[in-house]
Amino acid sequence: MIDDVSFTVESGQFFAVVGPNGSGKTTLLRTILGVAQPRRGKVQVTGRLGYAPQRKSLDPIFPFTSREVVSHGLFNTKADELSAQGRIQRTEDALESCGVLGLADRPFRDLSGGQKQRVLIARALVTRPETLVLDEPTNDLDVRGEHDVMTLVDGLHQSGTTVIMVSHQLHVLARHATHIAFIQDRRHLLGERDEMLTPERLEALYGVSVDLGTGRPMAPPA
Repeated sequence: MIDDVSFTVESGQFFAVVGPNGSGKTTLLRTILGVAQPRRGKVQVTGRLGYAPQRKSLDPIFPFTSREVVSHGLFNTKADELSAQGRIQRTEDALESCGVLGLADRPFRDLSGGQKQRVLIARALVTRPETLVLDEPTNDLDVRGEHDVMTLVDGLHQSGTTVIMVSHQLHVLARHATHIAFIQDRRHLLGERDEMLTPERLEALYGVSVDLGTGRPMAPPA
């Protein structure tokens, strides 16, 4: 839970929300998406949102292919808005844009963590949204998977997509975000990246000096 949150994400920004597990990051995303309602105030969204949830949200017991996972992103699209062939083409385009077209007919549950995440991003992109919303996309990925996912997200941002991403991995977002919001202990601070990533502000927030290369506390001097 977060108190008195007020901010605007402008078109073209890469807006990062950083905080420890349990700090309310996912709840904030659910509120932006309209799944949860704020206790007071309102959320105003302009344009279409595409949402990539955490990988663990898809139950591995269901034998969906990657193609089927992506096509499910069109579930709420009415038949008179998009033909059957149009749905197929949208799905193919989204898979290709995320570099996973070659995995289209493989079971989603058999993919690596990084491959799964790129499929979920393709699912979010299949409706061609103006804003991409990501929930912990690099969590539990190895170095290669993290690099591939963030290279993809960076490319989407550079091509004009607005990005809202939450993570507890400060070192990942520090290299990509244009704006950062810190959430901790029901408080939040936000601003442009360079303003937020000063040693003084990070130490005040986390209580220790933080190494931005690793996101971990800095070792005390010998």
